[in-house]
Amino acid sequence: MSASNSSSGPKPIPPTYPVAPPTGKASSGPKQVLGAPAARPQGAELLAELLQSQRQLTQVTAEARDLRAKLGRRSHQMQMLQHVSEILAATSKGGQVVSVVLDVLVQEFHCPRAVVWALEDGGSGYVPKEGFGFPRPAWSAMRLPAPNPFPDTPLVLFQSQWLDATCGEETLQALRGPEGAPLYFIPFEHQLLLLGFVVLAMPVDRRVEEEELDSIAILQRQAAISLYNAWLFRDLSEQRDALQSQTLELERVNNRLREADQLKSEFLALTSHELRTPLTGILGFTRLVMDGLYDDAEEMRSMLQDSYSSGQHLLGLLNDILDLAKIESGRMEVHPEPHSLAPLLDEVKPIAEAYPRQPAVTLEWPEVVDIPEVMVDPSRLKQVLLNLLSNALKFTKEGTVSIQVERHPGVIALLVVDTGIGVSPEAQARLFQKFAQAEGGHSREYGGTGLGLVICKHLMEMMGGTISLSSEGLGTGSTLRITIPIA
Repeated sequence: MSASNSSSGPKPIPPTYPVAPPTGKASSGPKQVLGAPAARPQGAELLAELLQSQRQLTQVTAEARDLRAKLGRRSHQMQMLQHVSEILAATSKGGQVVSVVLDVLVQEFHCPRAVVWALEDGGSGYVPKEGFGFPRPAWSAMRLPAPNPFPDTPLVLFQSQWLDATCGEETLQALRGPEGAPLYFIPFEHQLLLLGFVVLAMPVDRRVEEEELDSIAILQRQAAISLYNAWLFRDLSEQRDALQSQTLELERVNNRLREADQLKSEFLALTSHELRTPLTGILGFTRLVMDGLYDDAEEMRSMLQDSYSSGQHLLGLLNDILDLAKIESGRMEVHPEPHSLAPLLDEVKPIAEAYPRQPAVTLEWPEVVDIPEVMVDPSRLKQVLLNLLSNALKFTKEGTVSIQVERHPGVIALLVVDTGIGVSPEAQARLFQKFAQAEGGHSREYGGTGLGLVICKHLMEMMGGTISLSSEGLGTGSTLRITIPIA
């Protein structure tokens, strides 16, 4: 009965938790499936674990993506810094250094405008060397003082930073632009010396990231060292150039000293001969007269005349030497005054006509008409003219020696023109130097100390005039020209 009741009655609801199998012989009744109810909670846990893993994987993927992007940026920055380092290491010019640095910073930060300054003008100011984003006249006018380019604004000069809106308000206005872009200051400092800096006009929403600060710091050090090396190289180059210039100048001075010493030696030898010749004549003619070795009074007079001429020649040589000594010691004096040129030429004419000359040489004299007074020292001008005429007559074997008068604005020109031996181009460059005549063989053939033209040059300059020589070369004659200011 119990068996029939159990089969016909309602079936029991199995529990939702695991039930231990009953003991005894109840196994003959209907069997219960024990494992099926436990499958649902295990699946939920697996699903939760899968979701958690998926979230972790997504987070790791995002972190990996960020790391890859950061690594890419860092790799790009390292490549950029290596490229810049290679360029900066290969150049010794400050202009190239600042240009490279400016290009890199503009590209990295996408700046609309930027300017780089360098310390120049002997360390007294910062000069804009390169600009970007606006016309050259605008940025080239942005000169800033040294050692602090912004003296009115608190600023840590050796630290990159954003500039206040009031910093360099007038000077940097064009750099800020119409949108009022924020300015970022990047200094190039080496050994506590601000060698230069860049000011970047940043986009309004641009910020400087931490890894960018590291790159900027590396770039700063590279640029500062390169600028310092360029500065040293330029300074050394200038010192080398100055030393080379001084060496060349010393060589020229030494050559001039050697030349002057040689000329002086030749001058002394020549002058000794020139002084001895008239002195020997004076003594010889005087001894002949004293010994009565003459036939008649006319011959005695001729001997005395030759002795007198030798004495005049000797006096002229001594006067030249004394005048040169006065000029070199600064004791030569002239006293310019208004003076008519016609009577002065009349005084010179008979003296010049008495100078010895070749029979085939004609002395031509001008007619002075309507010539204003000139400002000269009359005695010194006569000395100059007689010296020029003496030289022209001495070096002319045939032809003419003439004086010409020309009037020009503010001056009167006197020209002594001859058809003599002429002067070579090489000799013309040395003609107004001391002892110049002693260089050639003409001195021994024609005589003279080579001091006359030097003295004439000094005298004309002291009177406010000039003297010059022109000649087409040997055998073509020459023209000596002096100018005298009109009174």
